[in-house]
Amino acid sequence: MNAEINIKSDDEETLIKNKSDGIIKAHTKRSVLEYLKKNGCTHSNLEATARRKRDKQAVIDFICRSSEEAELLVNQQCESDSLNNINQWLQMLQRTKASTLCEYEAAAVMNAIVRNETQPKPEQLGGINLTQAYGFLENALIGQPQKKLSAASKAFLCREIELLIAEANNDRSDDESRQMGADLYDRQFKYSSEGALYNFSLNPLFLDK
Repeated sequence: MNAEINIKSDDEETLIKNKSDGIIKAHTKRSVLEYLKKNGCTHSNLEATARRKRDKQAVIDFICRSSEEAELLVNQQCESDSLNNINQWLQMLQRTKASTLCEYEAAAVMNAIVRNETQPKPEQLGGINLTQAYGFLENALIGQPQKKLSAASKAFLCREIELLIAEANNDRSDDESRQMGADLYDRQFKYSSEGALYNFSLNPLFLDK
């Protein structure tokens, strides 16, 4: 009987060991995800949840890798001028560290509405709680964890976001987006060299021609 014995090389065994070392168990992924959903997806929170795990670096590497893969997948599946220009804008914000000079004015407006404006009662709007909706937008604008929404409020926000996406994906929007992208490219050097970065939080797309 000729039994074929598969003998792995040292390099193959090292590769297998490295792969197994980098594997994150499903329950670990779930606990990390739940922590980030509850506390907000920031670098400090990622570090905090990773410190609670034995495989700290593997957790961080997994989250970073998953984020990069998700971004690549979106770029492959969602070809649009709007998306390309958004990516270009975000890259410039990151490169110039503009976030350190932003004052979160839009979030402050949402907060002022929540605290000071009287909203219709949910019963008058089919269960939609506008205070919850404005609070959701405020938290989204400053990267804070979201509070639980009522079913009607969640459906309302999803519908409004879908309408915005549909409005952004048409020929007219693509034409406007191409023009904004050209303006952004032409003016990024001016803004990064002339010390006018303070304008980002008030006018991030440079519409004050």
